[in-house]
Amino acid sequence: MRGRKKNDETRTAILNCAAEVFSQREFHEVLTDEIAVKLGIGKGTIYRYFDSKEDLYFAAIIRGLEGMHDAVTAVFREDAGLEDSVERLVRTMLEYFWNRRDFFLLLYRMEPKLEPSEREQWQERRNDLLALMMRALQRELPRTALGRANPQLAVEMLFGMIRSVCLYRTPQDTVAGLARLVTQTFLNGIAATPTQRSAGDRRRALRVVAKQR
Repeated sequence: MRGRKKNDETRTAILNCAAEVFSQREFHEVLTDEIAVKLGIGKGTIYRYFDSKEDLYFAAIIRGLEGMHDAVTAVFREDAGLEDSVERLVRTMLEYFWNRRDFFLLLYRMEPKLEPSEREQWQERRNDLLALMMRALQRELPRTALGRANPQLAVEMLFGMIRSVCLYRTPQDTVAGLARLVTQTFLNGIAATPTQRSAGDRRRALRVVAKQR
């Protein structure tokens, strides 16, 4: 691990260790010194591969998205209805980002600094998820529904809802509860009837919307 010449083995070891440490605590609680000590290298070695802690964090997230992409893709391999597919998609994404609130803020700050190959990988994976959901909406929703008229916009709205609950959830919220809330709000609207959503879910939905204003 010593020496000044960069190599893929060292970079991979740093990313693997960083992913483990970042998954256990919030971004601001992690020090690069901790990652260096865990690997048995100097902090300077980390900064030869990554310009900052933010760069390292984002690179670790990009690497981790491969696993999330596989999990989400598996949802659509099963023969399930639209509601079940959407809810499982939302739950899978929420579970991945549950301890990574800072990711969304870092994304907008760090995306312009991505290497071309990393940016291409990020966009490819995002487009894959977008296409999967668009096909599901086009297949399942009536021709007059929003999903049929503009499926891409509908899926972007769904991704926005997932981002919002990741950012604004409270300590009392659960993955299962929020996955159900997002699914029902997305498919039925915020003013869904009591048979579609409970009163508690409606209050939670209103709270999330209010926080975004």
